[in-house]
Amino acid sequence: MGEARPLDRKPYYVYHFEHLHRVLGRPQLTGIGISGGVGVGVFVASGSLITASGSLGGPLSYLVGGIIAACALYTFTEMVACRPLTGSLIDLPHKFLDPAAGFAVAVSYSLGNILSMACLTAYSAEMTALLKPGSNPERHPPKVEVGITVAFVALTTLTHCLGVRLYGAFERIVAAFKLCLFVLVCILMLVINVGAAGQRTGSYRSNYTTMAFPPGFKPAGFNSTSDALIRTEGVPDTHFGIPGSSGRLFGFLTSVTFAMFSCYGQEIIAMTAGEAREPFKDVPVVMSFVYLVPLTLMPLTLISAAANVNYTDPSLAFMWSPKDGTLSPFVVAVQTSAIAGVAKALHLFFIVSAYTAANTELYVASRSVFMLAQTYLPGKIADVFGRTNNGHTPLSSILLCSLFGFVSLAGLSRHAHDQPRETLSAFFTGSIACVYICECVTFLKFKAGLERLEQRQILSRNDPLYISRMFKSRWQPLPAYVGMIGCIFVVVWSGVPPLFILRAKSGLTSTDHLKSNLALACDVLGAYSGPFLFAVFYLTYKYITPRSFAVDVRDLTPGDYVLGDLAAIEGENPTADGEPEGTKLEAQRWSTASPGTASAESGMSSDMQEQYEMQRANEEARRQVVEILERRAKRMERSLLRELWSCVVADKD
Repeated sequence: MGEARPLDRKPYYVYHFEHLHRVLGRPQLTGIGISGGVGVGVFVASGSLITASGSLGGPLSYLVGGIIAACALYTFTEMVACRPLTGSLIDLPHKFLDPAAGFAVAVSYSLGNILSMACLTAYSAEMTALLKPGSNPERHPPKVEVGITVAFVALTTLTHCLGVRLYGAFERIVAAFKLCLFVLVCILMLVINVGAAGQRTGSYRSNYTTMAFPPGFKPAGFNSTSDALIRTEGVPDTHFGIPGSSGRLFGFLTSVTFAMFSCYGQEIIAMTAGEAREPFKDVPVVMSFVYLVPLTLMPLTLISAAANVNYTDPSLAFMWSPKDGTLSPFVVAVQTSAIAGVAKALHLFFIVSAYTAANTELYVASRSVFMLAQTYLPGKIADVFGRTNNGHTPLSSILLCSLFGFVSLAGLSRHAHDQPRETLSAFFTGSIACVYICECVTFLKFKAGLERLEQRQILSRNDPLYISRMFKSRWQPLPAYVGMIGCIFVVVWSGVPPLFILRAKSGLTSTDHLKSNLALACDVLGAYSGPFLFAVFYLTYKYITPRSFAVDVRDLTPGDYVLGDLAAIEGENPTADGEPEGTKLEAQRWSTASPGTASAESGMSSDMQEQYEMQRANEEARRQVVEILERRAKRMERSLLRELWSCVVADKD
């Protein structure tokens, strides 16, 4: 590859060895989306949501977070259905908004998923200690945990190096496992709640569900459901907080920002579009299917646990406490029943869930790095990390991303507690929130371009062909604004609680039950470093080097919205020396002037001639759009339930 300026390069798919392998069917795509979106948050870390906002506040925070994520994903789906290329999340802002926005998305999304992989790997390694005898065993010695972490990273790397076909089959099994795990824990919690699991023991109190919300916001955690002696200064940390309804609102908003770590992840489907066997038909359905996970399953699952535990339970994790908190609310409920032995099995299942989510994060990070190198980085770097092997697997990108899995070793210090993992998760949340905001803004430009094409009678979002062959997200731009405003709130609010605690600590008589100033500073750093870096990447690329300009809506053509034969576009001819003929033809067919109209009738005025040529060009463009869309298979030819079922069970050929 030559040393061409990144913006002057031909698209990544021009060279045969650089495009990925389109072999993933609908169940495999669904498996990747479910596996990446369901990890450790709802099963283990959700205990901190209950302690912060109560037995009802915790599930409601997942509901609010799920609505924000679903609105954004619903918005993404329409754009990805138009351009189901490799790394669509990067391609879309590059094509419709600004190349600088595409660069910022590429780098932030890569970093966020790499560090999320490290966070989940650390969680997986730490939780293996819970398989030892005892109800709450101590952590492994550092050497043992290092060995487990290295083994996890090595296994993850090997899984991806074997190719996407095998990986897709593996993720399909994992998705079935996680969906069954949702059902299992809900049934267990129901059995315990109705008393079928025997008499409750331990720290159980009969009033665990009498108060849906705590009496305020208390960073060190509540000792009882009637603990209302809360002040912001002049008291020990055990009585520090915000009382009343304002405190409950503060705690609930904080829980929403923590819940977003679990609600993000389903956008992975957009990154798999370049490896989908039938992208135009499958990607919109699969993205719609995975909305069900954050919006439905997570709140229902957590409310089943919250019916059996209370925000005062000392076994649950507290957000701002210096102690480690790896006990799941589901495990806490089981351990106080007659079926306490099931707790070890739950620990094992949660370890598998966390590890497989880390595995998926490596997958999406490697594809993001592949696109970053191909589209934006210097030629020498692109020649290494922007290539694939003969099996269309980006090995160099996979190996680079897997090396960052060893960041998970940062939490092995006995003085670190859970802080490194919490900082990494906060960085992921902030970075992905910025990506979501950028994609929602991109949709507004995307929609404006379509409206201009509609005025020219070339392509309309209300056209039956657009709806049946592509995808129309209804009620727009409302979902885009909900997703964008919700993610902006997440970015702004994430650092507010630790800043509030840092400011108030100087007025307390004791602080032993609160995080240290350094740990709180790391919380602030994790919350705001992702958005800060996103802004730096964007501004650097736009104004310093190599510089870029915002996309003008008038420059958007039908060819930007309606792609032809992807096999031709992606250069399936391995003997081609340059740009494949299919790509040249695709570029030529969207010429604004038709060859047949090069000369109009001599009697026309120049204005009439220009208008005539424009009309003929629009008619030709419309004809080409119809021709391409009619060649595609219809979406949703069957009932909605049948289409969703095909995400689980593959259709017979």
